[in-house]
Amino acid sequence: MTLNSRFSVVALLLLGLTAQAKTDALLLESIAQVESGMNRKAVGKAGERGMYQVGRQAWDDANERLKREGHHHFQWSKWRDATAQDMIAAAHLRTIRDNFKRIGIASPTPEELALVWNVGWSGAVSRKFRPNEYAERVANLFRLSSAKPR
Repeated sequence: MTLNSRFSVVALLLLGLTAQAKTDALLLESIAQVESGMNRKAVGKAGERGMYQVGRQAWDDANERLKREGHHHFQWSKWRDATAQDMIAAAHLRTIRDNFKRIGIASPTPEELALVWNVGWSGAVSRKFRPNEYAERVANLFRLSSAKPR
């Protein structure tokens, strides 16, 4: 990933240029490729919004996290804003990672993270975290983008 319009430079700077933030940005880029083809204006069948196809409940939960962390929060009506989409998606991904840590998995695989993104925590648990086609596609894109020289 280059620091360009794919993942908002503002969001990366707000999150810190840590290795984890950069890795998460690459994973989120892969999620966005699969979810919407990187279309920030996408609207899903169930009302999901933006290039990451975040639903209203996930948006609200991520906003609460951003507030707790001392970051700016973003109203649902601002879903078209690139920085809002990136900050919400990154906060949502941090919550997913925290859920894995809570059950003793410190380093979930890209497949596991993508599966939870796609089917939610309870859906992933019911699948025993076995990846579906979506999770495999995201993980493959992530590994390809991670292997490219930056």
